[in-house]
Amino acid sequence: MHEDLLAAARQAQERLIEAEHDAEVARAEFHRAVRRLHLHGGSLREVAPALGLSHQRVHQIVESAGGSRRWSPRRVRPRAAECTFCGRPEQDAGPLIAGPGVHICSRCAVLASDVLTAGGPASPGPLHAVPAGDVRERCSFCGKYRPECTGLAATAPEAAGGGAAERGAICGECLMLCAEIIAERDS
Repeated sequence: MHEDLLAAARQAQERLIEAEHDAEVARAEFHRAVRRLHLHGGSLREVAPALGLSHQRVHQIVESAGGSRRWSPRRVRPRAAECTFCGRPEQDAGPLIAGPGVHICSRCAVLASDVLTAGGPASPGPLHAVPAGDVRERCSFCGKYRPECTGLAATAPEAAGGGAAERGAICGECLMLCAEIIAERDS
């Protein structure tokens, strides 16, 4: 292969790549400018002849650049916090102890502690002790898997609709922290 011709071909290739990149950037800037024209009150039918384009092409450009609607931040109403374990809202359950996307009320914290002490299901509630051999279940607060915990209390599958992602679980260590928080809050 002729080295000079190969070098010339590589240079031409680099110029082509740069030119294509520049064209893409210019196209994006043009599309944003057309969209801004439209968002600032220019109808698609007014913008089209001013730029020498068809109405349909202006519509395509505006849509590809983000649409013809002004986007304003959506107002998201914060959901009232509720206990992940019993489902009671904070207004009914009292102050909740929060973890990453999970909450527990004082009543469920005491119930979970009783479940871990007894090692079985909670008689009046939806909690049960997770067997030591269950390696997939983990604490919703600290993320430790069951084998890493001294004990783990979880909502029963039927209480959470059967989905593990909807279930709440809390380990003995996190329950001790909850007890400290409750004692501090009550004093």
